[in-house]
Amino acid sequence: MNLLKKFYSQDTIQHQFLDRDIKLWREELEGIEEEIIFLKNFFEIPENKTNPELISNKLMLKLNVKQLENAVFLSRLNNFSIKLEGMNECDDIQCETFYFNDFVDFKIHIESFLSQYRKLKKTIFLKINSLSKNENSF
Repeated sequence: MNLLKKFYSQDTIQHQFLDRDIKLWREELEGIEEEIIFLKNFFEIPENKTNPELISNKLMLKLNVKQLENAVFLSRLNNFSIKLEGMNECDDIQCETFYFNDFVDFKIHIESFLSQYRKLKKTIFLKINSLSKNENSF
Protein backbone atom coordinates (compact mmCIF):
# COMPACT_ATOMS: atom_id res chain seq x y z
CA MET A 1 0.00 0.00 0.00
CA ASN A 2 1.37 3.38 -0.97
CA LEU A 3 0.52 5.77 1.85
CA LEU A 4 2.01 8.86 0.26
CA LYS A 5 0.85 10.05 -3.12
CA LYS A 6 3.04 12.34 -5.21
CA PHE A 7 0.41 15.04 -5.26
CA TYR A 8 -0.07 15.23 -1.46
CA SER A 9 1.00 18.46 0.16
CA GLN A 10 3.32 18.45 3.14
CA ASP A 11 0.39 19.42 5.38
CA THR A 12 -1.68 16.51 4.12
CA ILE A 13 1.19 14.11 4.74
CA GLN A 14 1.68 15.44 8.29
CA HIS A 15 -2.03 15.08 8.98
CA GLN A 16 -1.96 11.50 7.73
CA PHE A 17 0.87 10.66 10.12
CA LEU A 18 -0.92 12.38 13.00
CA ASP A 19 -4.10 10.44 12.28
CA ARG A 20 -2.15 7.19 11.96
CA ASP A 21 -0.39 7.69 15.31
CA ILE A 22 -3.65 8.51 17.05
CA LYS A 23 -5.33 5.42 15.60
CA LEU A 24 -2.40 3.19 16.66
CA TRP A 25 -2.32 4.67 20.16
CA ARG A 26 -6.05 4.15 20.58
CA GLU A 27 -5.75 0.50 19.50
CA GLU A 28 -2.79 0.02 21.83
CA LEU A 29 -4.56 1.58 24.83
CA GLU A 30 -7.74 -0.42 24.21
CA GLY A 31 -5.63 -3.59 23.99
CA ILE A 32 -3.86 -2.75 27.24
CA GLU A 33 -7.23 -2.31 28.93
CA GLU A 34 -8.21 -5.86 27.93
CA GLU A 35 -4.79 -7.31 28.81
CA ILE A 36 -4.86 -5.89 32.32
CA ILE A 37 -8.36 -7.24 32.91
CA PHE A 38 -7.18 -10.64 31.66
CA LEU A 39 -4.05 -10.60 33.86
CA LYS A 40 -5.96 -9.55 36.96
CA ASN A 41 -8.50 -12.33 36.34
CA PHE A 42 -5.66 -14.80 35.73
CA PHE A 43 -4.07 -13.87 39.04
CA GLU A 44 -7.41 -14.30 40.81
CA ILE A 45 -7.58 -18.00 39.88
CA PRO A 46 -7.21 -19.84 43.23
CA GLU A 47 -4.07 -21.77 42.18
CA ASN A 48 -2.38 -18.58 41.03
CA LYS A 49 -3.64 -16.46 43.91
CA THR A 50 -1.84 -18.65 46.44
CA ASN A 51 1.45 -18.82 44.51
CA PRO A 52 3.77 -16.18 45.98
CA GLU A 53 6.36 -16.83 43.24
CA LEU A 54 3.80 -15.72 40.68
CA ILE A 55 1.86 -12.94 42.31
CA SER A 56 2.57 -10.34 44.92
CA ASN A 57 0.80 -7.31 46.30
CA LYS A 58 3.43 -5.19 44.56
CA LEU A 59 2.60 -6.75 41.20
CA MET A 60 -1.14 -6.23 41.66
CA LEU A 61 -0.49 -2.63 42.69
CA LYS A 62 1.56 -2.09 39.52
CA LEU A 63 -1.25 -3.53 37.41
CA ASN A 64 -3.81 -1.32 39.15
CA VAL A 65 -1.64 1.76 38.61
CA LYS A 66 -1.14 0.90 34.92
CA GLN A 67 -4.88 0.34 34.55
CA LEU A 68 -5.59 3.82 35.94
CA GLU A 69 -2.83 5.43 33.86
CA ASN A 70 -4.18 3.68 30.77
CA ALA A 71 -7.68 5.02 31.40
CA VAL A 72 -6.24 8.52 31.82
CA PHE A 73 -4.29 8.25 28.56
CA LEU A 74 -7.35 6.94 26.72
CA SER A 75 -9.34 9.93 27.95
CA ARG A 76 -6.49 12.33 27.13
CA LEU A 77 -6.19 10.81 23.66
CA ASN A 78 -9.89 11.35 22.99
CA ASN A 79 -9.62 14.96 24.13
CA PHE A 80 -6.42 15.43 22.15
CA SER A 81 -8.07 14.11 18.97
CA ILE A 82 -10.83 16.68 19.34
CA LYS A 83 -8.30 19.43 20.02
CA LEU A 84 -6.30 18.54 16.89
CA GLU A 85 -9.37 19.20 14.76
CA GLY A 86 -8.62 22.87 15.43
CA MET A 87 -5.52 22.51 13.28
CA ASN A 88 -7.79 22.43 10.24
CA GLU A 89 -8.67 26.05 10.97
CA CYS A 90 -5.03 27.20 10.96
CA ASP A 91 -4.11 29.90 8.47
CA ASP A 92 -0.43 30.25 9.28
CA ILE A 93 2.62 28.30 10.33
CA GLN A 94 2.53 29.60 13.93
CA CYS A 95 -0.90 28.10 14.45
CA GLU A 96 0.16 24.74 13.03
CA THR A 97 3.38 24.84 15.06
CA PHE A 98 1.29 25.23 18.22
CA TYR A 99 -0.63 22.03 17.42
CA PHE A 100 2.47 20.11 16.35
CA ASN A 101 4.27 21.08 19.56
CA ASP A 102 1.31 19.74 21.55
CA PHE A 103 1.39 16.61 19.45
CA VAL A 104 5.12 16.04 20.06
CA ASP A 105 4.66 16.57 23.81
CA PHE A 106 1.73 14.14 23.91
CA LYS A 107 3.67 11.63 21.78
CA ILE A 108 6.61 11.65 24.21
CA HIS A 109 4.34 11.01 27.20
CA ILE A 110 2.14 8.33 25.69
CA GLU A 111 5.05 6.44 24.14
CA SER A 112 6.86 6.51 27.48
CA PHE A 113 3.77 5.01 29.13
CA LEU A 114 3.46 2.36 26.41
CA SER A 115 7.13 1.44 26.83
CA GLN A 116 6.78 1.14 30.62
CA TYR A 117 3.72 -1.05 30.20
CA ARG A 118 5.49 -3.32 27.69
CA LYS A 119 8.35 -3.79 30.18
CA LEU A 120 5.90 -4.70 32.97
CA LYS A 121 4.07 -7.13 30.67
CA LYS A 122 7.35 -8.73 29.62
CA THR A 123 8.33 -9.19 33.26
CA ILE A 124 4.97 -10.81 34.03
CA PHE A 125 5.16 -13.12 31.02
CA LEU A 126 8.75 -14.13 31.85
CA LYS A 127 7.63 -14.98 35.38
CA ILE A 128 4.64 -17.02 34.16
CA ASN A 129 6.77 -18.82 31.56
CA SER A 130 9.49 -19.56 34.09
CA LEU A 131 7.02 -21.03 36.56
CA SER A 132 5.25 -23.08 33.91
CA LYS A 133 8.59 -24.52 32.72
CA ASN A 134 9.47 -25.45 36.29
CA GLU A 135 6.10 -27.14 36.80
CA ASN A 136 6.37 -29.04 33.51
CA SER A 137 9.87 -30.32 34.30
CA PHE A 138 8.62 -32.51 37.16
